[in-house]
Amino acid sequence: MTETQKKKIIGLSTGRKNGNCEILLKEALMGAEELGVESEIIRAIDLRVKPCTGCESCSIAMSRGKEARCAIKDDDVPWILEKTVVEADAVIVSVPVYHLRANSYFEAIHERMLPTMFRHPEILKKTKVGGIISVGGGEPEWTSLGLTSVNIFVQHTWKLVDQMQVNFVGRPGAVLMRDEYIKRAGELGRRVARAMMMPIEEVKYAGDETDVSCPVCHCNLLKVPEKLPDVFCPVCWVKGEITLDGDKMKVKWDKEDTKYPRFSERGVFKHLELIKSLQETFFTEDQEKVKELIKKYVSYGKIIKP
Repeated sequence: MTETQKKKIIGLSTGRKNGNCEILLKEALMGAEELGVESEIIRAIDLRVKPCTGCESCSIAMSRGKEARCAIKDDDVPWILEKTVVEADAVIVSVPVYHLRANSYFEAIHERMLPTMFRHPEILKKTKVGGIISVGGGEPEWTSLGLTSVNIFVQHTWKLVDQMQVNFVGRPGAVLMRDEYIKRAGELGRRVARAMMMPIEEVKYAGDETDVSCPVCHCNLLKVPEKLPDVFCPVCWVKGEITLDGDKMKVKWDKEDTKYPRFSERGVFKHLELIKSLQETFFTEDQEKVKELIKKYVSYGKIIKP
């Protein structure tokens, strides 16, 4: 068996069983397997997936130099994250978009990644590759945050190779009537497989982009502050300046920001140091004050249930 055949892609689907997300994911994995890559599929909807409760157990443990573990012990999210973020050689994530962004199954997994990242900071070096498939049932203006929301997860740990947005496939299996999407998914899988065979520094983004696409996540969603021409990528926090060529808009991106975006190793560690300092301040200075001040809110309100 060659080294290429030993490499494995994990496909993570957060859509329904045999639905459009899963069909496109399987087509992508079939494309990858044409190049000798093995694959496995995690169907999140079949597993126990609970949302983050915001308890901060993981960040408190991290700030005290202890091993970070999620406080939720009775579901499969830690296993999903170990298989995808830590163990896999590459990952393809396929998500449905029900209302502008990736669905709640995906977001619940994504928001639970901190303990895994705290225990495996080496993943921030981005030595592995990934791809994204975002699937919507309606027109493009109702899927505009699909790729962007998944990139918030992917950009932590993988070098993005390709991504695709699918629209107008609302009913289960409807994507099978859209041959262009089936072919595109197969090519996405092949692109990810080819990237797995390269040194990571030689991997280039192979997907579609525009003159205003972020050079890191390759999405074209921009955060526009009050003062132009400055703009930012809301995912990567890379700064750019809008320029006009006639009636065509382009963005000139800051080269230093591009090298060290929000989810670069340097960017994340800077944020973690801030978290540590905030935790230390709370436990050394603010905790007793909060205990007294919160009494007003603990006793207020009529909490209703079904």
